[in-house]
Amino acid sequence: MKKVLFLAVTLVFAGVFAAPALAQGNTAAAGGAKMGWIDTRFFGDEKEGIKRLTAAYTALEREAQPKEQELVGIQNRLQTIATEIDNFRKAAAAPNAPPINAKTITDKQDEAARLQREGEFKKKEYDAFIEKRSNELLGPINQDIVRQISEFAKQKGYSVVFDISKMAEAGAILHLDPTADITKEFITFYNARPATAQR
Repeated sequence: MKKVLFLAVTLVFAGVFAAPALAQGNTAAAGGAKMGWIDTRFFGDEKEGIKRLTAAYTALEREAQPKEQELVGIQNRLQTIATEIDNFRKAAAAPNAPPINAKTITDKQDEAARLQREGEFKKKEYDAFIEKRSNELLGPINQDIVRQISEFAKQKGYSVVFDISKMAEAGAILHLDPTADITKEFITFYNARPATAQR
């Protein structure tokens, strides 16, 4: 379930970075403009990422955990019922086996169908919860990060900063100069700001 949560959070985060933003780098473009790139995937790194963002991920994970455990419990119960039904059928197929109790199997199948419906409903609830809380917890932080990338670029004299992870997803990278990577420098800049300024 952590992968599902992380994916949901990543999609919310990626939406914010689809907007154009200025930042810094040390590669000169035509006309002398400085360009750099940031790999936003590292913003969520627990050890070296943006502290405010990783704290929000942790809070979201903690809030989602009971709902995730409930979904896992339903899935486990469905697997148990499937195994029980299979065992009933195998036992009935054995030589000299007593006749199978059809009602027992029907009851198990009815329980499985009920759990399946409940699981689908709870998964929809979970997805809606993740979307809502991601927007509430991560949205303001993502907006602040975009603003601070622009501020960082102005301070460092960069005309353009690219989100290299989005370019990689689009297959738009033909050459990449590692000296233009300003990811760690920006993370350090952002984390060094006073907590009261991080809004």
